[in-house]
Amino acid sequence: MLTPNFNLSQNEREICLVIRAPLANIAKTELVVDRNIIFFYSSPYYLRLHLPGELVDDENQTGKYDSDKGEFTFILKKVDENQYFEDLDLVGKLLAPTKKYQAKPDIQMCEEVVQSSDPESCSDDSEDWYLEQEIVKEENFDLPKYGFANKTQGMGRELRMEFYEVLDLKDVEKTPTNERCLLREAEEQMKFSEEHYMADMMEPQGLGELLDYDPPWENNILNKKEVMLTDEEREYLKNLGNRHYLIDSKERRIALLSLVDILFAYAYNHRTTLGESTVESAWTINKLSSTLSWLQSFECMKDVKIACIRRSLIYPLHRNWILSTAVMEDTLNILKLGRRQILKCLIEIHKLFNASEPRYLLNQLFITDYCIWLQKISEKRIIHLTQYFKEAKICKNDIRLDLETLEAVALMVEKEELERMTHQMTMKIDNITVASDDTEDSELDSETTTSSSSCSSCEESSAEEEDESNSDD
Repeated sequence: MLTPNFNLSQNEREICLVIRAPLANIAKTELVVDRNIIFFYSSPYYLRLHLPGELVDDENQTGKYDSDKGEFTFILKKVDENQYFEDLDLVGKLLAPTKKYQAKPDIQMCEEVVQSSDPESCSDDSEDWYLEQEIVKEENFDLPKYGFANKTQGMGRELRMEFYEVLDLKDVEKTPTNERCLLREAEEQMKFSEEHYMADMMEPQGLGELLDYDPPWENNILNKKEVMLTDEEREYLKNLGNRHYLIDSKERRIALLSLVDILFAYAYNHRTTLGESTVESAWTINKLSSTLSWLQSFECMKDVKIACIRRSLIYPLHRNWILSTAVMEDTLNILKLGRRQILKCLIEIHKLFNASEPRYLLNQLFITDYCIWLQKISEKRIIHLTQYFKEAKICKNDIRLDLETLEAVALMVEKEELERMTHQMTMKIDNITVASDDTEDSELDSETTTSSSSCSSCEESSAEEEDESNSDD
């Protein structure tokens, strides 16, 4: 059976369901409404939707079919006429969950369960970012975990060898989770180029255009405009399907912090390509994200920001502190705009990775799950994540690359170079002045000599005239 494209809209009283089914058998079409569930069948199409509110079950319900467009249109009445049905554009949230998820069996596909009677733990509206932390001993687990929300383990043999081409972590199954950060930072320290950083600081060619660039989401921020998914994006999400995840509070925290890490990498690529992704874009996003390149999970937002800035100053073409902080602001603005803007970014990442083998495996481990999961969580979770992002402050010393010392050295070298150039110019001016004085003296001597010669000539001429006069006498 085929899942048809569909679109939902609403007013105060009704829901309008448009289903595109050009191959449908109109004579054998059924639409059934069961409270908040809609069943549609018209061979070869089948659709089941779970709505956030209930509809009136009217046996006399009819619809119309536009043969030119190949579309069914159904007008369905709400039980509560004043109820607003949220997230009707998030198709993954509306589609019926699949019974089985083969890609990563460690993620349990089942309905959400309440794990505690504590209202704080049950609430979907808040996130405790300051939970008491405890060090988990690795020996309690047979194998290290990785992937979306750290829900995957034991797939090392199933990962194709070329997958390790896109990872900096060399041995996924034998490297404990708590060692990945240490290994990552050690490799970053070796890869960091002081000369490149200082050169980009002192001679930032091309950075002006990058810093002046306004990403498309800036307009939504300035005009307080709601972000909407396009038909193409809704279709893309529909094709990803639907899953349910059993995720505890710690795993949810890991997933949200890693999401920020991935969004920073996306924002860096977007700004440095002026919104026009290149063949290097998939590499950039993959490389800058510690989540995607080292399968690292984070404990706090400050660690996320430090990792993002470090990698942006070590690996890409443009390595500049001001640029990295501008990208951090871009990341904040993406979070401010909520789930739909984040989904737009993730869809673009998903497309880039699909076109960059073997990075499509990163979609299987991370991005696909993020696209589906984000449609289900409360918008308030993103609001709290955004606030946590704002509260986490970092400075250059936190990056642990001795940036302030390098900048001081660069400025001192620039000052010395300026003084040297000034001295050289002064010497040239002095030489020109001396040469000018010598020329003037030479000209003066020449004039004096000429004048003396003229006087001598005059005296000789006068003497000759006097002799001639005496001779005449």
